[in-house]
Amino acid sequence: MGARLHYAKVLDQYLFYSQGGRIHPGLVNKVMARPADDRTAAFLVLRGWGDDHGTFTEQWRIESPRGAVLYESVPREIHLASRAHLERLEDEVSDLEVDGAGDDYLAVFSLDDREVARVAFSVQREESG
Repeated sequence: MGARLHYAKVLDQYLFYSQGGRIHPGLVNKVMARPADDRTAAFLVLRGWGDDHGTFTEQWRIESPRGAVLYESVPREIHLASRAHLERLEDEVSDLEVDGAGDDYLAVFSLDDREVARVAFSVQREESG
């Protein structure tokens, strides 16, 4: 069967913590970019793996709306101690150069070199001033 991605969120770090810093289904996947350039503010890639036991190699990447790979994480070994265990992971990315504002960015998640999930998120420009 294999491990399953229970949740994945791609969120602006400031917005996430200013809204309580808790994962819930209503969280909007949104990253903010500075108005002066196409670089992001700090954002989080949060996820939870479960429904299996054993050790797996996880990796994820960020793709632009055109399909270009903008960022790729280093492979990470994760261990699920039991089928009931939920392994919660968090990575922070900042100053990522993006292709401007848009709703069609993707975070693509892989386990043991096999793509298992895609999560869409938007990039919005911060208000200047």
